[in-house]
Amino acid sequence: MKYGLIVDVETTGLNANKDKVIEIGLVEFQMDVGGQHMITRMYSGLEDPKEPIAPLITDLTGITNEIVSGQEIDWSLVRKCWDRASFVIAHNAEFDRGFMQARPEFRDFTKHWACSLRHIDWHGKKFGSQKLNYLAADHGFANPFAHRAMFDCATTYRLILPHITELIESSYEPQYELTAVGAPFETKDILKSAGYFWENEKRAWRIRVGPKRLNEQREFLATQVYKGQSKHIEAESFFNPR
Repeated sequence: MKYGLIVDVETTGLNANKDKVIEIGLVEFQMDVGGQHMITRMYSGLEDPKEPIAPLITDLTGITNEIVSGQEIDWSLVRKCWDRASFVIAHNAEFDRGFMQARPEFRDFTKHWACSLRHIDWHGKKFGSQKLNYLAADHGFANPFAHRAMFDCATTYRLILPHITELIESSYEPQYELTAVGAPFETKDILKSAGYFWENEKRAWRIRVGPKRLNEQREFLATQVYKGQSKHIEAESFFNPR
């Protein structure tokens, strides 16, 4: 019997090396040979970061210093779920994986990750945005408490069910990272809508795709971004999703 584990963390910031987890949500589900899926465990926990939560984080999540005061996540329970899971799923998995691997309980623990943001071809399915709450709305339902860990996990679970086979299979494929080198500023909205993200360090728009979308993205950059200007190139590098 296989178990999948959906995880979401809310944090004091974006840097896993210095910021803290203040909330975690888990949805464990069972997958049997007949393709049926059933939730077997749900867990949500808050944790006091022992430092003030920035107003920006409170505005985003609704989590206040008073709510987390004295609270502690049951990391032993989280680890038990981790041990049983065949794979871990998160929406924008790199973020959640970074914070989980920064925890001492998981620092030396490997697990296969699948990303419901990148390993499902939402763009090819004609969805306008890959953001979790927009995808939920496009599927006809709402996430009532966005940026609260358990609700984000439940939303992710409902979204992935029709696409679970694609998600898992794609997560094992090699991924390619394309960089839109020197993309004109006026194309930023086009790039964002196509799923590209801005990387400050390289000062460029980037996307990670599987082999099936590689040529599609080359064509997109050539026609929609660079408008046939051959002097612009894309930097391609191999990226392993695990």
